[in-house]
This record gives sequence, structure tokens and C-alpha cells, in this order.
Amino acid sequence: MPDHRPEAGKTPLSLSKTGGALPPAEPRRHWVETLGLHTLWRKSILGFVLAGLLAVGNLLVVQSLLQDILLHSVIEQAGFTQRHALHVVYGLFTIDILLLVMAGVIVLRGVLRPTQALGRLGAALADGNYAIRAHGFANDELGALALALNQSAIRTEQLLRELEADRDSLKRTQVTLQRAALVYHHTSEAMVVTDADGYVQDTNPAFTRITGYEESEVVGNRMNVVSSGAHPVTFYQAMWHSLQTTGQWKGDIVNRRKSGEQFIEYLTINTTFNDDGSVNGRIGQFFDVTEKRQKEALIWRKAHFDYLTQLPNRQRFFEALQNGIKRAQQSDQTFALIFLDLDLFKEVNDTFGHEIGDEVLRQVARRLNNCLRESDKVARLGGDEFTALIQDIRRQEDIDLICDKIIRSLSQPYTLAAGRVHISCSIGVALYPDDATDADTLLHYADLAMYQAKHSGRNQYRRFTAPLRDSAQKRLDLLKDLQSALETGQFALQYQPIVDMQSGRVHKTEALVRWHHPERGLISPGEFIPLAEDTGLIVALGDHVFHQAARQLAAWRDTLGTTIDISVNVSPVQFKSDGLRPQAWMDTLRELGLPGSAITLEITERLLMEIDDQTRIRRQAFQEAGLKMALDDFGTGYSSVSYLKSFDIDYIKIDQSFIRHLAPDSEDLALCQAIITMAHHLGMQVIAEGIESQAQHELLRAVGCDYGQGYWYSRPVDPDRCAELLKTMQSGGTLLPTADKPDQCPEFGSTGSSLWKIV
Repeated sequence: MPDHRPEAGKTPLSLSKTGGALPPAEPRRHWVETLGLHTLWRKSILGFVLAGLLAVGNLLVVQSLLQDILLHSVIEQAGFTQRHALHVVYGLFTIDILLLVMAGVIVLRGVLRPTQALGRLGAALADGNYAIRAHGFANDELGALALALNQSAIRTEQLLRELEADRDSLKRTQVTLQRAALVYHHTSEAMVVTDADGYVQDTNPAFTRITGYEESEVVGNRMNVVSSGAHPVTFYQAMWHSLQTTGQWKGDIVNRRKSGEQFIEYLTINTTFNDDGSVNGRIGQFFDVTEKRQKEALIWRKAHFDYLTQLPNRQRFFEALQNGIKRAQQSDQTFALIFLDLDLFKEVNDTFGHEIGDEVLRQVARRLNNCLRESDKVARLGGDEFTALIQDIRRQEDIDLICDKIIRSLSQPYTLAAGRVHISCSIGVALYPDDATDADTLLHYADLAMYQAKHSGRNQYRRFTAPLRDSAQKRLDLLKDLQSALETGQFALQYQPIVDMQSGRVHKTEALVRWHHPERGLISPGEFIPLAEDTGLIVALGDHVFHQAARQLAAWRDTLGTTIDISVNVSPVQFKSDGLRPQAWMDTLRELGLPGSAITLEITERLLMEIDDQTRIRRQAFQEAGLKMALDDFGTGYSSVSYLKSFDIDYIKIDQSFIRHLAPDSEDLALCQAIITMAHHLGMQVIAEGIESQAQHELLRAVGCDYGQGYWYSRPVDPDRCAELLKTMQSGGTLLPTADKPDQCPEFGSTGSSLWKIV
């Protein structure tokens, strides 16, 4: 018979093997093999019973047939019947065999193979492969068992994943707890845990390092063991109020170490709660910020107090002024702002040195504090400027008394290492709210009043008045006009001859700037030059004057063939400004074909006294280009021969204050003669300013003065009239007197008391 068994390794059922091969695990299979045993034997017995019944039935039939055959064989054809019976028997036997084969196939396909598949599934599950699944089972008891095993595997796999996740979470929690423990024990930040009533439960080592208290000394106690007593009861009440309402508090607190030393800690307190919302405990974290706060306080003090006098500085003063205005508004009170400036303090620094000057400032600060009440505020704005806020002014006379007291105190001699020093001060006063209601305006008005005191002779005080405000407004309006004057060509130059006192000929002229205002007419340089210096416009104005004067000089030299020179005034502010570009001036001279020696720069003694490295560099640049230097208004400041030598001066111009009262045998004449002699010995020439009479001319010429300049020779004139004068000089003319009091010359006449006529 043909072999109908399945090939080795083949099965009509399939198992998904996502979990991989199933390793043998005989001890684990017993429970799987017993599963469904009842169903397996039921089907097997049923098959064999059916086959047996069929066989018995067939045997009975065969027996009956055999009897018939025997009977008929006897009676009829025994041989034929026998053969026929045999054929029937063989046919029935074949049917039995087929039925047995079919029963075997049914058992094999419906019982054995599903059972084997279930066995493999059970073995895989026993080995921990819960990803495997059974497929292809019929909808019978074995199929239900396979479905149950699949669901069990799915649930088991899910439980294992959850268990693995829980295990990972537990590991992470353990790691976190270990790290937290490390942080708790090794952090530099102190930690303390208390219960809901504030009793200490635990501390970390940093707590001991900072406070000096061991854990055993504070556990079970309240934290007031480290209290310093530096804070009032209200401080702690506010802390507990915050903890009770928000559960948190943080801030600086001064506590005490075990040694008794106080320290500043930055403390943060957080509250932990139970599930029912009640307080479980509190965690405090703090670190020592004593050194940090001390440094911050030092930085704050440096930012708000003057390092030299220890008085509040400008920033701190403005804060106090703003606060004073707010208090005065609320209380409807009056206070006074005093602006004080020391008189001629720069000369103290220049004469005795800055160390002595600093000591004077320190003593001034102490004297000011002694003159005022504790409620009043004194500040140093910078340099030699001080301010004071005088609170609660009830009478105007109170201000007078305070100012007089300050002036008397500061005027007393200062005993220093270098000797005794005398200085004075000028004071300006502005009142709130009478004069102004905002800080900037109030300070500005007090400053104006102080300058009024200086202009009135120093060592006195002035109150701000409406005329001062009007003057300030006029200055502001003038500043606005000044800014546009350069752009609109409102500035022009006039030229005043500088005469050789021996020959009477004109060799030089001084370029003088004039402002022709479209509405106000001619504005004096005394008004706009200081304003231009204060605002920085002097640089642009100075450049304009230089370039215009250079172009005019080049035009005169081209048309007249003269070698006349021009003097140009340079402000100290302009000379020291970064906006001054000496090279640009040199380029202009080169473009015009003028030598540097054709230009003389007139400076003042103020520049010599404020000389610095940048000033020396610019002076050297001008000197290398050939420009000459004249010292204007000599004798009015603190002139020094060392200044003259260091700055390489070519001309000294004697100030007109020495010329105005010049007479034979006068002190002024002696001073002029001494200046002239000194200048000649130093290789300098002398120009006398402000000559207004023939007598002055003759006296100066007699003592050897080189040049003269003044109204007696000529007023400043416009370029055309100056060109006429130069043309006459070129033809051999000179300026000679014709009479002591002649008629005024419309061309070059000056004061009317004298006249020079071209001859």
C-alpha cells in the first residue's frame, strides 16, 4: 500500500515563530501534553469503534454469505458461488482497509498534528517566548485551547513588559535617590528639614560647616538656636505669614554661628504637604553670602559715594533730590538746593599738587557737614562742585544764615602739609517749589545762581531770580541760532592791523570773527564764544575761521604781492578737542600755496596750564609745519616761564589791562618793560594790545616793544578796507600821528581821541 504519511518536518498546521526556535525543555512539557487529553482520546476511540462496528457487520455478512454458498454449492454450483463469495469478501476487506486508512488520516489531521502544534506552543511559552502565536486551528476544543493559550501569551507578555517598566522605574528611582543622597551630603549648600511645628528633623554636613553646629546639637530643637537677634520681631512675622499663605519664603537673613560670629545667609524655605493638604514639614536651604554681600555693598558704595570725600556722588544726590521732591509734595513743604563751587581751586592743584588739593576737598566736605543739620543732604558732584539739600525751610532768612555760615567756614585757612591754604566759594540757591518743581530744572537754576555769584566777585551767594531765568532762556535761544549760523553763513571775519612800533608799517593782522545775526544784528564774541566752547561748536567755528582767514591771506598775497601774516585765535577747548585736525589745516595751506610761517596761532595761558600729552603732540605738529605760536592776554593768569619754554612760544601779547593806565614811572610800565626784557631774552617778540593813545605808543616803543595793536592804529575792518591799507603800506606808506585830537578818520579811526593817517 502506498505510504500516505506526511513527509518528515511537514505539518498541516503552522506556528508563527516570531519568538525564534523552540529549545527542548522536557520538564516543562508535562502540563502541556496533558492539556486536551480527554478530547484526543474521545476522537481516537470514536474512530476505532466505528471501524470495529463496520468490521463486525462485514463479518456477519460474510458468515451469512458463506452459509449460503455452502448451501447453494451443495445444491447448485458450489464452485461458482465460492468464487463469487471470495470476490465479495475481498471487496469488503478492501473497503475495511480504506475505512481504516481514512480513520487514521482523520485522527492524524484532526488530533495528532494539532496536539503537536499545541505542544510546541506550550514548550515555547514555557521557555519564555511569549511572542509566539498558534494559527490554523479548527473551531473545536483544540482551537479553543489554542486561542486560550494565545490570549494567555499576550497577557503574559503585557505583564512582563509592565514588570520590566516598573523594574526600570525602580532602578531609576534608586539612582535618583542615591544621587540625591550624594547631593544632600556633599553639596556646599546647607539643608535642614523640620516638622510642621518647626522642630529640626535632619541636617546635612554643609549645615555643620557653615554654622558650626553638629546635627545632634540641633535635631529636636527649633532653628532659633542660630538666631542672631539682628532682626526685629516683624521680620519673622512676615516670614511666617509668607510660609502660611504661599508655602515659601526666601531672602537674606543674619544668623549666628556656634562661635558667636554673625553671618549673612540667603535662605529658601519650602513647605511639603500631606495628601489631605496639611503641612508635613519644611525644607530650608541656605548658603553663606556674607562675603558676596560685603562686596556688593562696597560696589554699591563706590557707585553712589565719592571715593575721596565719602560724600554721596552725583547719582546718589539725584536720587535724594527726587525723593526730597516727593516728600515735599506730600507734606507741602519747601526745601532749598544749594550749588557750591570752590573759587580758583584749580590754582591750588597747580600750585601745591593734586594730593594737597584732594586734602582740601576732604576738609571742605567735613566743614560742610558740620555746617548743616543731620536731616540735610550734602553731596559732591565732581571736581570742586558740591550740593546740599536743606530740608523744611520755614523762613527765607534760614537760607541766608546757612549760606553765610558755609561761606565763613570754608573761607577759614586750611592747614596742610604744604602750609596754610586760603580758598573761598561761590554759592547758588534755588527753592522748591518757588523756582522749579523738577530736579533737572532746580539744579540748573541753582547752577545759574552760582555763576552769578562768581561773576559778582566770588566768595558770596546768590538766589535764583526771574532775570537769571530770562538770561538762561536767552542763552538757550542763542545756542539754537548758533547751531544754524555756520550753515547759513552768518559768520564773517574782520582784520585788525598789528603795527611795527619802530617803522609804523603793518606786517601782521589778526583775524577776528563777527556774528551778523539776521534779527539781533552784530553779536559780540564775548557772548557766543563761551557758548560755542560749552557746546563743542567751537571746533567747527574754529575750522571755519582758519580756512576763511587762510583763503583771504592767499588772495592778498596773490593780488598785492605782500608777505603779510595773519594771526588766528584758537580756543583752549578747541585745541584740546579730538575734533581738531592739524593735518587738515596743513593740507589747506599746501593747497593755497602758503607757508606755515604765514599763520600765527594765538592761545591763552589757560591752555598752557592744562597741557597734556595730546596738546604737546598737536603743538609739535603745528611747529613742524612752521606755524608760529602767540600767547594772548599774557599777565592775566598764572604765567610761568616754564610754560613758555615748554610750549615754544614765538610772541607774547601783553594784555590791555597793563596798557590802559600806562604812564611814565608807573608800575604798569615797569611790568611791561620786565615782560619785554624777559621775552627778548627767551627769543620771543612782544605785541602790546589795546593801545589807544600816542603816549602809550611812545612809552612802549621806548622800552623796546616790537608790535602794537589797538584802536589808536585801527579798528577791526572788513577785508576790502584792510586790503586798501595793505596796498598803501606796499607803496611805502606808514601810520603816523597828525595831531593829538584830530577829526575821526572814517577809514581807520578808532576812539576819536587819536588818529593815524596814511602818509
